[in-house]
Amino acid sequence: MNREEFIKKSLLLGVGAAYFPSIFLVCQKENGDSSAASLNYDGEVLIIGAGAAGLMAAYRLAQNQIRFRVLEASATFGGRVKKIQDFADFPIDLGAEWIHDEPTIFRDMIRNDQVDGSIDLIPYNPSEIKGWRNGKLRNHSFFSTFYSEYKFKSTTWYDFFEDFIVPTIGLNNMTFNSPVNEIDYSGNRVSVTTTNGTVYEADKVLVTASINVLQGGLISFMPALPQSKINALDEFYMPDGLKVFIQFSERFYPDMLLMQGLFSMLSDESEEKIYYDAAFKKDSNQNILGLFTVGPVASSFTNMNTEQELINAILAELDEIFEGKASHTYQKHIIQNWSKEPYVRGSYNFEGTSSAISEMLKGVDGKIYFAGEAISTSVQATVHGAGQSGFYQMEELVK
Repeated sequence: MNREEFIKKSLLLGVGAAYFPSIFLVCQKENGDSSAASLNYDGEVLIIGAGAAGLMAAYRLAQNQIRFRVLEASATFGGRVKKIQDFADFPIDLGAEWIHDEPTIFRDMIRNDQVDGSIDLIPYNPSEIKGWRNGKLRNHSFFSTFYSEYKFKSTTWYDFFEDFIVPTIGLNNMTFNSPVNEIDYSGNRVSVTTTNGTVYEADKVLVTASINVLQGGLISFMPALPQSKINALDEFYMPDGLKVFIQFSERFYPDMLLMQGLFSMLSDESEEKIYYDAAFKKDSNQNILGLFTVGPVASSFTNMNTEQELINAILAELDEIFEGKASHTYQKHIIQNWSKEPYVRGSYNFEGTSSAISEMLKGVDGKIYFAGEAISTSVQATVHGAGQSGFYQMEELVK
């Protein structure tokens, strides 16, 4: 595996992409391009989905005084960005958590010199890294030399959107609890129908639903999408995904625990599973262990029938590794099964050729457009990649 493949694989694991020295600790105004081309459009736009892509698309339209409405299937914005405030003495990201780039990405997303985008971050460079393989706990701390990136210290990705993006969009321009099940673009305008029968009309529509939602046919198109679009969709792969956080009365685990060992995990998609100290460098007095797993190995958890069965399996696994300490010190847990979220149905995209991405970014009949982390031209499988996809797709949409 060459260096590029190593970095890409680590990014897909969700545990790191920054292998070069980092010099920024907070998001500040820096020299560079923080502007974007002005957009001129007299029509009305409907955005399907209030995840990172939909929010950034709406943000750009709002900045350019273009009429729009966001339809979100769930009860709140964020999509796979989600937080819980009352589980620990710090807010926890139940979805996207790491920042797979320099903190200047926040400046690039805000793109407003009048806004102070300072965000309290921590350099995430775990020093104690171990691997579990063939019944033995092995030291992989040398990996810390190659791996360093950032995490939020006292906020989350959700807070970023809530504080810096949503105020410009306006909650009054979002309609929640409105799953879309039909998009009819056969007429001069596009008609979008939700599951409760409400019909919305617009001149153009941006669809930011997850790949699994699109592949699963939850949204029907009239007329049907071109075969080229259907073929492109088939090239993407969004596997199962799960996050679990457990509070213990004592800390018996390392900064990071790679299941099946480092090199086996990097070379085998079925081994993408890590435990990590979720309170690492946070202002916390609690012992919070996180479990992050995606891909086929996650399915053994996501397909379990009950939450109790799932947490019992996790504790049993930790007991085997740490000589029964997990069950002995267990206090409480929270589980976020992204595969069972009805309007997500998985983790994030693992595949998708450049030709498939290019095809998905093309408009359909000048009315229907797509955006999201899976079809980002900058970096897939990340929050900022999804956001940039929605932000820049607006240029294509308003042509």
